[in-house]
Amino acid sequence: MAIDELEQLRERFVQTLNADVRSLIRLHERDAGGAGRPGEWLRAIRRSAIVLIGANLENFVEDLVCKALCHLADHQVKARRYPEGYKLWRFRHTAQSKSLSTEDAKELAELALKLYSDVRELRGDELLLDEVRETFANPTPKNVNWIMSLLDKSEYVDELHVAVKGDRTNVASALHELASRRNSIAHGNADEDPDLEDVRRLSTFAQTFSTRIKRDVTAVIERSL
Repeated sequence: MAIDELEQLRERFVQTLNADVRSLIRLHERDAGGAGRPGEWLRAIRRSAIVLIGANLENFVEDLVCKALCHLADHQVKARRYPEGYKLWRFRHTAQSKSLSTEDAKELAELALKLYSDVRELRGDELLLDEVRETFANPTPKNVNWIMSLLDKSEYVDELHVAVKGDRTNVASALHELASRRNSIAHGNADEDPDLEDVRRLSTFAQTFSTRIKRDVTAVIERSL
């Protein structure tokens, strides 16, 4: 069963990525044949494309998981049915900010009862989604594993593969490459110089991976409804 909000989120991601990256590729291909064009101009286009791919994928993954948790809240799912990984993170996040005074201990006890209630739902404002987004940041393998652990998918990308242009691609390796190159460019490393095929390959990977992760997140949420 498809979940409309997650389907639409993935469609918007693909549309945005295509609009951004394909526009840069067309600009690169047009200017590459022009006489007297400085090489730095084309290099800047390729570097910009890598940053856009990484930024768009980051936004998509965190939006996907947060939207999935919102879907449970919107459908008034009982707290106990939320993924165990999310409930444990939610409890630890609050516990870490407490000094364990009598009042703090009481609040944590009440939170534990709330998170494992068979009769009470979690409200959207109780999900702490801003903290989820802040913790996630760049879509490195480690960070994607962390955010998917909230949905009980531990070490999610470690052994995961997707097909990219007919090649079996390890997701962890591709995420590492994309995140490393994006960070290198964003922090001013002038030596990072992806070619146009790198841009096409990583863009295709991001779209293919978005299909897989959307499917896996959907399956988790369906089991909780």
